[in-house]
Amino acid sequence: MPRAPDAIVVGGGLIGCLAARALADDGRRVTLFEQGFELGRKASTAAAGMLSPQMEWAEDLLVEGAADLARRTDVMLDLGIAARARWPAFAAALEAETGRRLHYREEGTLVVALTDDEAAELEARARMQRRRGLRAEWLDPSRVRELEPGIAGSARGALHIPDDRQVDPLPLMAAVAEALAARPGVRIETGTTVRAIVSAGGRVTGVAIEGGARGEGGTAEAELVVLAAGAWSAGIDGLPRPLAVRPVKGQMAALRPGTMPIRHVVGGRGAYCVPRDDGRIVVGATVEQAGFDERVDPAAVEALIRAAAAAVPALADAPVESRWSGLRPGTADDLPVLGEDPELAGLLYATGHYRNGILLAPLTAEIVAALARAEHPPVDTAPFAPTRAGLQGPAYRE
Repeated sequence: MPRAPDAIVVGGGLIGCLAARALADDGRRVTLFEQGFELGRKASTAAAGMLSPQMEWAEDLLVEGAADLARRTDVMLDLGIAARARWPAFAAALEAETGRRLHYREEGTLVVALTDDEAAELEARARMQRRRGLRAEWLDPSRVRELEPGIAGSARGALHIPDDRQVDPLPLMAAVAEALAARPGVRIETGTTVRAIVSAGGRVTGVAIEGGARGEGGTAEAELVVLAAGAWSAGIDGLPRPLAVRPVKGQMAALRPGTMPIRHVVGGRGAYCVPRDDGRIVVGATVEQAGFDERVDPAAVEALIRAAAAAVPALADAPVESRWSGLRPGTADDLPVLGEDPELAGLLYATGHYRNGILLAPLTAEIVAALARAEHPPVDTAPFAPTRAGLQGPAYRE
C-alpha cells in the first residue's frame, strides 16, 4: 500500500491542479481526487480565458445606494489585479517547463458602447479606474476604429484597458496536467468522487470516497484537505457549516470568420468576443441559474452571437464551429471562498471563483501553499473567509 499523503486536494480543475502542484513543490506527498475521468473538463476548459479584472469592475458602482456592492467589487478588483500581475511569470514558467504554448496574449480589452448611455457609463468607469492608479482610457469613435477597424461603425466609443490579458484554457489545462503528473509524490485519481470530509476532535483526518482505483468506497487519510471542487463543493458532507456555492451555467460558442476582424478582446452589452491564435473567436457567455443542467440551448447561443455581432459585425455570418456550456461556482456575494476553516483544522478552501477562476488560479495556489506552511498568504483573505455572512444559504447538490 502507498504511504498516506500529506495532503488531499478535492477537485481536478485548474485551481485544484495548481494547488496540488504548489503543495508538491513544497515537498508534500499529494493525492488529487477528481470525479470526472479527465482533469479540467468542467469549468476550466469551458472558460473563455479572459484575464480581465478591470473589464468587470465598476458595473455596480454607478447604481445609487449600492454601497455594499461597491465594497465587494473593490475587493474583487484588488484580488484580480494581484492575480493578473502573476500571469506573465506564471505563463512563461509553465511554457518553459512543459514546452507547450499557452497562447497567452497581452493585447488588452476594448469595452464597446453602442448607445449614448453606455458611453457615459464607460467614460465614468475609465475615470474611476484611473483614480485607482490603473490604466484605462476612453476612446472616441474615430480612435476606436483606428485601433480596431472591425468594430461597428455605430459604436459611440470604447473603454480601452491595455493591461487586461487572455489565455487559451485548453492548452493551459493540458500543460498544467502534464506538469502536475510529472511531480514526484503526486498521485492523481480520476473517476473518484469525494463524498465527505472526515474529521475527529476538530481536525481533518481525510476524505470518504467512491469509485476510482479504490472501488466502491473507502477512506483516504491526510491531515490537510483542500476543497477545490468548484460548483460541486457544497455537495460534500462533513463540512462545518453549509457552503452556499452554486452552479451558474454559462453557454458559449466558437466562430470561425474568414478573416480575423479583431485583435483585442472585445466586450459589450450582452456578450464578449475573444480572438484565438488559431483563427477562432470565442463568444460568451450566458449567466443562468439552471442547477446542474449543462445542456446547450441553441436559441441562447444565437442570442449571444447577435449581441457579439452588434459590436463586431463580421461575426453575424461567421460559421459556428462549436457550442458548449460550463458550470461556474458562484456564491451569494460573488466572492470566492479562500482560506482556512476556523472550526476544522487542516481544511482549506479554494472554491467559489465564479467568472474569475482562470485569472485567480495561480494566486489561489500561492494562497493554499502559504496557509499549508502556516504562513501569511500573499494577499488578505479575510474578505473571502468561509465563515462570512455572504455565504449563508442552502447547500447545492447535484
